[in-house]
Amino acid sequence: MASISSLGAGSGLFTNDLVNQLVSAERAPAELRLNQRQAEAEAEISAYGKISSALEALKEPLDALSDIDSMRAFVGSSSNESVATASVDVSSASRGSYSLDVQQLAQAQSLASASFADRDTTAVGTGTLSLNVGGTVTDITVDGSNNTLDGLAAAINDSNAGVSASVIDTGSGFKLVLSADESGTANAVQVSVTDSDGDNTNASGLSQFAFDGVTSNMQETVVAKDAIFNINGIEVTQPGNTIEGVIDGVTFNLLSVGTSVVKVDQDPDAVTERVQAFIDKFNELQDVVSSVAGFDSGSGVGGVLSGDSAVRSIQNTLRGMLTSIPAGLENSPIRTLGDIGITTDPSTGKLEFDESLFKDQLQGYPDSLTTLFAETDSGDGIAAKMAVSLDGFLKSDGLLDNRTDGLNKTLENISDQRIRLDDRIASYEERLIRQFSAADSLIAQIQSTGNYVSQQLAAIAPQSSSE
Repeated sequence: MASISSLGAGSGLFTNDLVNQLVSAERAPAELRLNQRQAEAEAEISAYGKISSALEALKEPLDALSDIDSMRAFVGSSSNESVATASVDVSSASRGSYSLDVQQLAQAQSLASASFADRDTTAVGTGTLSLNVGGTVTDITVDGSNNTLDGLAAAINDSNAGVSASVIDTGSGFKLVLSADESGTANAVQVSVTDSDGDNTNASGLSQFAFDGVTSNMQETVVAKDAIFNINGIEVTQPGNTIEGVIDGVTFNLLSVGTSVVKVDQDPDAVTERVQAFIDKFNELQDVVSSVAGFDSGSGVGGVLSGDSAVRSIQNTLRGMLTSIPAGLENSPIRTLGDIGITTDPSTGKLEFDESLFKDQLQGYPDSLTTLFAETDSGDGIAAKMAVSLDGFLKSDGLLDNRTDGLNKTLENISDQRIRLDDRIASYEERLIRQFSAADSLIAQIQSTGNYVSQQLAAIAPQSSSE
């Protein structure tokens, strides 16, 4: 704020304090209006942000319920989990009971060589080692760079032949151990040799590692086996103990020989949790709307967005969908959310949930519940429609985004008005200072003239008295 330190020196009337008071009085009404408008715009932006966040939170459970598999929650149980367990793919599983009689577990083959005095200095022979696993043959060249147990093990592991090699210290020597990567007879390992010494079958040189069905210079310490089990009286043979594809959507995990009954049943609790998540997020949205757009009739005070058309549009759209009947359910015993235990409290707009009724209807009419919520061949269910509507509200050029953009432009306009106000007040202050300085000078001149006249009169007065 501009000022002149000597302002008022001549008259004592037009001081800097007076200028400051007049400037403040001129600024205050306009600044108050701008502050109020800015506070209102910022409060509305915050309120729209809260609604947007609540809609985002609601969209997640809606997307889950929009999936056609949302009502298809199944769980597998085993009467003897030490024999077998089961996991379920909800997209393809169905109810069922399966009697298992596990007669043999699958296991991967292991071979062990003869004993060697050391692992990294004694030469084991040179030539070519051919590993046949499941009909795939991998040749490994053994030469002066790798013709020790350690070198041979490293070469086998680097070959990705479906075999793992290691060197074991038995306490009385070292042995090369080969283990098939996969269980089952089809993955058994055969080792054939082209020995540099010209004899491919004897127990010296590279041929001491031969194991090809004719020559067995390595010891089979673990025999390759397939899993053998009966399922509902039908014998099944598999190379592994994790059994997939025998029953659609069900994976059996065989753990030991014995019997067990595996059941696949619908899991109503899992489905109920999905629906409860939707209800919780919907009710949280109602709390947010009530806080920012509600009206307290007792105090006569409304929220910052009370009466806002955008909020009314969102609420009316969602509430309308809650009572809609999706295509394909016109003649179904389940047509609306009310038929499955989801009702609206008219005083709060919140949803109430009768879980017991829901679970009964889920057990009796799972396909109808899927149609009620999800996107199916019949059309979009309630959750699917809501999710689409929320996408429209939340998109970058959607209803909420447009409102927020408009308020941000209001804030920019207020900022511009503050700059113009500062310029106007500065000009007003300068004008006051000029006017007050001029008045102060004039008063100072008048005072000076008065003092001169007084002095002249005082000088004349004694002469008049002496006469």
